[in-house]
Amino acid sequence: MKNIKYGIAVFLMAFLFSGYQAEAQVRRPVVKTVRVSKKTKRKVRRHNRRVRRRTLRRLPAGSRAVIFRNVSYYPVRGMYFVARRGVYVRAFPPRGFRLRVLPTSAITLHVRGEKYSYADGIFYQGTNDEYEIVDPPVGAVVNELPEDAEEIDFKGVSVYELNNALYEAVEDGYEVMDLLED
Repeated sequence: MKNIKYGIAVFLMAFLFSGYQAEAQVRRPVVKTVRVSKKTKRKVRRHNRRVRRRTLRRLPAGSRAVIFRNVSYYPVRGMYFVARRGVYVRAFPPRGFRLRVLPTSAITLHVRGEKYSYADGIFYQGTNDEYEIVDPPVGAVVNELPEDAEEIDFKGVSVYELNNALYEAVEDGYEVMDLLED
């Protein structure tokens, strides 16, 4: 009888202390999730895309304005900026604009026997001790275009427009194929 009392006591203790384990071992129904791979359609805009023009809130220290036809152009790292509504917006100086020193990123090109310098979408030609901004020469090939170049559809061909010139992608880079009229 003594052993039965100990057996019942052990059984009751095991029953009372195993309550949490019994609840934790309850099996829940298994839910399977199936992922269906859908091809999402992405809109690719290649034609008439607008690239936000480069702007500066402040000019770098020591920037000096170059005034041409009553407009102040601020040269910064080979690009030119004009003050508009409290910020400085990138602008291309007009033809005839003259500089004494070329931007450091300028490269030399030879097109039909003429020597040109090119930097950030602008073509320069040396005259005496100055450099004058000129129209892009048709047939000139440049390695790369600035971000401001806008892709357009021109007579069924995808071309890039930058600074009133049309560039066509070729093996070596981008070739000036035509000039736009002002």
